[in-house]
Amino acid sequence: MCNLNMKWILCFVNLVFVHAGVINNDLFKLDIIHYNDFHARFVETSVTYPVCTANDSSCLGGIARLYQEIQTLLKEKPGALVLNAGDTFQGTFWYTLLKWNVTQQFINLLPNDAHAIGNHEFDDGVSGLAPYLAAMKAPVVAANLNTTLEPTLEGLYKPHVILEKKGRRIGIIGLVTTETKMSSNSGNAIFNDPIEAAEREAQILTEKGVDIIIVLSHCGIEVDKKMARTVGENIDIIVGGHSHSLLWNGTAPSGEHVSGPYPILVETEHNTEHKVLIVTAACFSKYLGNITTYFDREGNLKGFDGQPVFLNRSIPEDPEVKALLQPYADKLYSLLNEEVGYTTRDLIADTCASKECAIGDMIADAFVDATKQMNVSSLPHTSFLLRNMIRGSIPQGVIRKSDLINTMPFTNNVTTFSLPGKYLIEAFKLCTTNFWVWKPFQGPWVPQVSGLRLTLNLTDDPTVEVLIKDGDEFHNLDPNKEYQVTTINFIARGGNKFDMLHKYGKNKVFVGKDTEILEKYMKRLSPITPVVDNRLTIIN
Repeated sequence: MCNLNMKWILCFVNLVFVHAGVINNDLFKLDIIHYNDFHARFVETSVTYPVCTANDSSCLGGIARLYQEIQTLLKEKPGALVLNAGDTFQGTFWYTLLKWNVTQQFINLLPNDAHAIGNHEFDDGVSGLAPYLAAMKAPVVAANLNTTLEPTLEGLYKPHVILEKKGRRIGIIGLVTTETKMSSNSGNAIFNDPIEAAEREAQILTEKGVDIIIVLSHCGIEVDKKMARTVGENIDIIVGGHSHSLLWNGTAPSGEHVSGPYPILVETEHNTEHKVLIVTAACFSKYLGNITTYFDREGNLKGFDGQPVFLNRSIPEDPEVKALLQPYADKLYSLLNEEVGYTTRDLIADTCASKECAIGDMIADAFVDATKQMNVSSLPHTSFLLRNMIRGSIPQGVIRKSDLINTMPFTNNVTTFSLPGKYLIEAFKLCTTNFWVWKPFQGPWVPQVSGLRLTLNLTDDPTVEVLIKDGDEFHNLDPNKEYQVTTINFIARGGNKFDMLHKYGKNKVFVGKDTEILEKYMKRLSPITPVVDNRLTIIN
């Protein structure tokens, strides 16, 4: 009897292969190569830094190595599906300066069979996404996306596609996270419930006689698990992205946290005999997903085998792809190689999701400093930004313009405004509502602050305590008093659900671009010795 909860299982014997990928007991072999959350890692990256400059064994991934390994696997597994689960945009200065055009050029070099759309694909608005989708050689799928009110996107994607591999029809359904509406610049696009969309499209495909159905999901591992459990009776495999989850059997070679085994198997509620296989491949081209599945003639999953490929330097970079990158690299480095400062220690961004971090303090301080220089008011000055606005660490030593853009790749405008204290408290409470891990707390909206001391007590109902800096002293925040607040314009205009800033913030004034503000601050204060000073405390 086949037990799909066992690792590394193949529920058949006497595996004698014949033509068309069918083995002697009529099982159909389907290989899937998959990647997700590429995030503009065109050149080598590392676990800690967006662009690897160490030139040693810490350097991983990059498009040339990703291409090389996909070609290697296709030689071993001809006819394999190659699937991209979204978020190719954003993350390094390659995207910040070169946008969709360079992205489509190199992503199209990969022999993709289908693409999902990620939330960051909307970061430069509909106008930044439409030409990218139009340029894609492989179909783009998004079943829960409605762009009726954004006609330039119409016809550039489908809810599902049916592909033929080795004589079998395979349905692929695409999904994009509903978080896109609040986290990106999606205009009038509508993001419907992905689980309902997956159920609907799987039923349509089943009625068409398609009995191997894959969901290509950019919704995150928890949504994928719920989808498999609640509506997975007609779904066989979910290839995921968005949550950057690393699935691995054992200790990961990169030393990173493992979110579960590869693959995860989820039993469906309405048919306990049917299990859905879930795979995803971390992020940033550090890993490449690699799964082999076996189906019977009725489309029932009977076995699987596989493990992601760790894309370290034991895998070569394709020389032709690397040569194509070089002119772009030369241009970018000529623009961004200017020294802007020096740090005596590493400025690490990873810890900003769970506690006060020195790089967050420095950016928030730079925002307050720039605002004070403008003399916009005599109110007490404060600032905050969210963890998900800090995207990269800076290594000890010389700081260049490229480091600043990798740290804050969105090139956000910074805005200052007056705000009653009670709405600042409301904003900080909102920061606790979005989390990856509740205990100990880790989340994308953890605020890094300046001009105040903030305590977030999450032991029961979240409570917020704020002390405002006045000279060298700190006083309790007055809920009815006005404060000068400086932050990223995206949330000042209500993004990420910060409606209170948009509604109650008054006299909004443009301060500058985030990286330009930080550059001026660093040039004036370098060398920088990163420290934390207990301005943020999280209790839970």
